[in-house]
Amino acid sequence: MIDDFLHADWDEPPELMDMELSYGEALAKAAALADGLSRVAAPGGPDAWRDARLLYLLAPAVINVILNYRICVEFGLVLHATEYIDFTRKPGRVVRYLPITKAEALRLFEEALSQARALVRLEPGAAARAARLAGELPPGLAGFVYSSRRDKYTWRGAEPAKVKALAEAIAKGLGRTPALLVGAAHGSIMPGLLLAEYLDCPLWFVRFSMFKRRDAEPVVSAVDEGRIRAAAALGPVAVFDEDCASGTTLRAMAERLGPLAPGLKTAAVIRHASSGFKPDYAGKVWWD
Repeated sequence: MIDDFLHADWDEPPELMDMELSYGEALAKAAALADGLSRVAAPGGPDAWRDARLLYLLAPAVINVILNYRICVEFGLVLHATEYIDFTRKPGRVVRYLPITKAEALRLFEEALSQARALVRLEPGAAARAARLAGELPPGLAGFVYSSRRDKYTWRGAEPAKVKALAEAIAKGLGRTPALLVGAAHGSIMPGLLLAEYLDCPLWFVRFSMFKRRDAEPVVSAVDEGRIRAAAALGPVAVFDEDCASGTTLRAMAERLGPLAPGLKTAAVIRHASSGFKPDYAGKVWWD
């Protein structure tokens, strides 16, 4: 898996984290990197470390763009190739998408989730899968722009050792595998992919990006509600974020999703000791 190849300074985010490229380019580049790393006999060496870091940074793009596309389709919003929907403006329903379009948007999102997990597993055939996904995209979506900026909190919360510590805390606390992990996108996507692999459990993301996308509240659709309710009927559901500084994000997520999943648990890769919200599980407590 990709964590065997990751060698980095986990205090300072790399310059590679600053990126802007089309969704089609992100898919192709991530697949090529995964394919190359899967052929490397041993994980050591600067070339492998560089490629693994870039793949780790690109994997969230596979989910990010499709997540925003699915949201626009489900809420009846106009698509934009370079701008993310700003939900603080409370946009109205301006487009009537056909049921078949909504179903296809959901299928693409589920495939993107699966594809991103295959990439971090360095699964053989990742390049071919990415090519198939790119070929199934609706017209124009491959040209949508994915952007990322250096963020020390997200980077520190994506360190595999910390993510693994959180996985162990969740497994021990629950005494079983979660029926579903729900991440607060977009910051939780990178560590969330590893966390789900460590726990070997289903993964889902809802958009709630207070600082990067200025979301005032979690963006939860009827599809999200249905998926969380169905999982809660099978076992415990855990909502997580990569960094719990003030605790505002996790608290809001718990309040919004709690009624859908009785006994909902909260988790963070890093919990700041000064946080006003204490998640049920944490990978590391950070003393500011």
